[in-house]
Amino acid sequence: MDKTIAALVIALLVVTQVFASTIVVSQPGTTDQEKLSRHISFLYNQTVRLENFINSHVANETKKQELLGEISNVKNILDQAKNTLAAGDLNQTRELIRQASSELRAIALQLTKEIRERAQVRKQRFTEAEIRALTNQVAALSRVAEKFKSLGADVSNVTSLLTSASNLLSQAQTSLKNNDTAKALQLLAQAREQIKQAEKSIRDLATQLRARQVQKDLEHFVNATQRIYERLEKFAPNIAQIFKNWSDTRIKEVQSLISQGKNVEALVKLRQSFFEMNHVVAGLMELGRVDTTLREAENIAKVIRTCNATLASQIDSKVQEIRVAMNNKDLQKVHELMGELRQLIAQSRFACRPARKK
Repeated sequence: MDKTIAALVIALLVVTQVFASTIVVSQPGTTDQEKLSRHISFLYNQTVRLENFINSHVANETKKQELLGEISNVKNILDQAKNTLAAGDLNQTRELIRQASSELRAIALQLTKEIRERAQVRKQRFTEAEIRALTNQVAALSRVAEKFKSLGADVSNVTSLLTSASNLLSQAQTSLKNNDTAKALQLLAQAREQIKQAEKSIRDLATQLRARQVQKDLEHFVNATQRIYERLEKFAPNIAQIFKNWSDTRIKEVQSLISQGKNVEALVKLRQSFFEMNHVVAGLMELGRVDTTLREAENIAKVIRTCNATLASQIDSKVQEIRVAMNNKDLQKVHELMGELRQLIAQSRFACRPARKK
């Protein structure tokens, strides 16, 4: 509300000076009568808004009634302006508009104190809400710190930061009670920074605590990769070996980091490895399906060679191209060549059929 009225006050302070220019810059093609009518409507709307502000925020009853009397006078002037405009007396209408604008300007100047007080109240309420929110945040972080302490973490830095933030919030509350909102906001900013640092410290502690369990996580990774290897080995031994080579490399990297006391780095590497494992398995399963198709294609080529040696040779050649692409790990090339191979396999269904007699 105060922002709206503040804007209104500014508008009213300059409305008399810009009255002439308002008419000049109106939409092309409009008549002077239409321009004046819009100006009257504008002033009437601002009068009503100013009246609402007076009723809501002027505490002194005597002053309120005086201002409301002046507002009523402005409304009467604007009503007269409407009547003179309807009668076609444009000059008199302009004079009444100037008079109403001047009256509104005088009323607005008398409300400066109330507007400032309203703005101050809003700022104080906002500051109080911010203090409560940050106080709750400090309490929540303190509970987390106590939990981490029970797990053996060194939470001295976190505790120090939260104690500092709590003291700053108390000082901010005191400043607010003393109506020093500017000081309270300054203290709030400092407390917010302390809390931000405490949050970062807690995140670091969480990672350190988790890193203490890195050996167990590694055992979980080893067991998971072993199960996958055993399943792959049953139907695709060559694919299983590729997977084993990849997993063994990752396990050795993590073990090396642990042996160097770099548990946090080892934890990060393990998390990456678990994430990569899903993609590796998906890729290997796709290669497994490709390998199966290649063996089927080779068998088809053997069967049709006696009746269509040309197509059999094309199939064999395409199989070899795909194997080269697989060895080069060019999956895009493998995908393209597999499409071509499937077309050749489709043709093989008719390779040995006798030609129809014409």
